[in-house]
Amino acid sequence: MKKTRIWELDFLRGFAIIMMIFDHLNYDFRNIDSYFSNFNEVNNTVFNWLNNTAVLYWSSELRFFGHIFFVALFLLISGISFTFSKSNLSRSLKLLIVAGLITGITALLQEVTGMRVFIIFGIIHMYGFATLITYLFRKLWNNDIFIFTVGSLIIIWGISFEFWQLNYIHALSFEAIPGIILGTKAFGADYFGLVPYTGIIMIGTVIGNVFYKNRVSLIPNAKITEKNIFTFVGRNSLIIFLTHQFVLLGLVYMIGYLFGYRI
Repeated sequence: MKKTRIWELDFLRGFAIIMMIFDHLNYDFRNIDSYFSNFNEVNNTVFNWLNNTAVLYWSSELRFFGHIFFVALFLLISGISFTFSKSNLSRSLKLLIVAGLITGITALLQEVTGMRVFIIFGIIHMYGFATLITYLFRKLWNNDIFIFTVGSLIIIWGISFEFWQLNYIHALSFEAIPGIILGTKAFGADYFGLVPYTGIIMIGTVIGNVFYKNRVSLIPNAKITEKNIFTFVGRNSLIIFLTHQFVLLGLVYMIGYLFGYRI
């Protein structure tokens, strides 16, 4: 039996992922001067412009508010999708295995190349643990008011310590790891603590139970083609999210080499 898709969830998830990819591409352009040892010597006008524009973008209010909005949108839809799955425990454990691989691969890459790519607790780590925590809370008491309350308290907790401007740690220590996982400290190329993001996923599950109880689109008559880029990305979000930064970084290095840049 063919699985019925809810087009607006795929569309919005894809939109959020595409904006995350745009954000990560600008991260690469912002740091491109540190990727190549002879960046200043080559002094290519286009690469200099990309670097300068990305630096401006990264410190702008557009990036600040856009980043929070699109991450929240992605996690909210993930929470809605949580209510459609019968194997959230298995799904979260698989994500945690993938997260462990990401940590190992990025640690090896940083050791071999010297690039600052090590990820100890990024968005996949957070997503896996947050899904597991949500699953366990649902097992404890599968009550939407209870889950909404817990999720809201987690978000308020994150706001109370200003999760958007964390203390970035340049040298990893064992004592700092709990704070990195919780979300009170930042470390690595990608960092997402459990607070406040777990709360967003929890509230997403409540929205799923209330508004998508019948698992049908809320806008069934909308004329949206299934072949648009947002829907495609939304339906393949996990594989695209896991691979896109490696692809982007590979393209940056490959194109850079063609213009004479070297590590």
